Amino acid sequence: MTTETMGTPQDAPHKDISVRVTMICFLIVMIDGYDSLMVGYIAPLIARGWGLHPQDIGKLFAICYVGAILGAIAMGPLADRIGRRPMMIAALALATVATALCATASSFEQLMLYRFIAGIALGGALPAVSSLTAEHARPEKRSGTVTLMYIGYPTGAVVGGAVTAGLLHHGWPTIFMATAVACAFALGIAFLLPETYHPRGTPVHQPALRRLTSTFTEQFAEGRLWPGLTLWLGLFCLMLLVYFLVNWSPSILVASGATPGVAALAGVALNLGGIVGALALAPAINRFGPYRPVAILVGIGTLAVAALGLNLHSTLATMTLLFMAGVAVMGGQLNFPAMTVELYPQHVRGAGSGWTVGMGRIGSIVGPLLGGVLIGAGLGSGSLFLFAAIPALVACGALFLASRRREHGASA
Repeated sequence: MTTETMGTPQDAPHKDISVRVTMICFLIVMIDGYDSLMVGYIAPLIARGWGLHPQDIGKLFAICYVGAILGAIAMGPLADRIGRRPMMIAALALATVATALCATASSFEQLMLYRFIAGIALGGALPAVSSLTAEHARPEKRSGTVTLMYIGYPTGAVVGGAVTAGLLHHGWPTIFMATAVACAFALGIAFLLPETYHPRGTPVHQPALRRLTSTFTEQFAEGRLWPGLTLWLGLFCLMLLVYFLVNWSPSILVASGATPGVAALAGVALNLGGIVGALALAPAINRFGPYRPVAILVGIGTLAVAALGLNLHSTLATMTLLFMAGVAVMGGQLNFPAMTVELYPQHVRGAGSGWTVGMGRIGSIVGPLLGGVLIGAGLGSGSLFLFAAIPALVACGALFLASRRREHGASA
């Protein structure tokens, strides 16, 4: 029995079903993206209202991503055992409740707790979304379809950033409540998704710890160890950089004299660039695979990030460079789900995606926390962005190495 016959995959899905699933998953990821990144837009309001230090805001950014790591690592393997759809529905229900509770928080500690719970839910939803999309896509277009679906993530940040900029005068609790309503909508449309994977023959008597260990080690069988580890490193570096830029760019702009409304558009520029970059890269990925095209794009992004520190006093130049950094860096990051779908077979696809997302999310914790420390220490904007270019360079090298390892494994 091959790995692909362990469940009930759809090797030649009907085109209409594939389009419907991709569109629904796009909307879910769009709302997930807005919920995950929305705090970066309203951070200046929260800091001003509660008198918070930059390091406190860094902790608020990071706590959601700590939850996302736990959610991805725990719920990814569960999606391989009980199904993608039930896991996604449970995650979105939890995200709706936790985000609504954020609007009622009366202290910084309460807000931290609710964002942690929301992070668990949001992190747990993504492996199921990627797997559902991949398993309904036509095999020859699987990687490109997953990338197009995942563009919903920055699209949610762009739309949400624009909406948030218009709602700032209502206060941050209203913004949290509006986001909870959007999560409830995502929960509703998740019920329209069909299931893709029903595992058969699983030894239910096997101890839970042994099942977890087996799921983890199976990810790296058949030559997947080094490609998998280099993907972990590449995604860690890119998410460190992306979440540093997304979370701290608005605050850096405010400190440079911009209004909160203008500063909120920094996230819009970054995420809009990510959409353009991912769309532009899709044809090359379908032709050459996801590794080398993404590596080249991220290499270009290293220069754009380094140049950001020289132009913060010019709003137009800053927004242009943020857009270019989004095209290269965030556009590259958006293709990682396609890489995991290409690397992992169906029976460990949820686990493989979950662990890769989880390792990348460590970078999303380090980025905001490190930004808070460096900004609190008084590091200048030019030095900040030169430092931020280093992880982009490391990610570029990791992706080239992953490509070499993957090609070697395929030819062995």
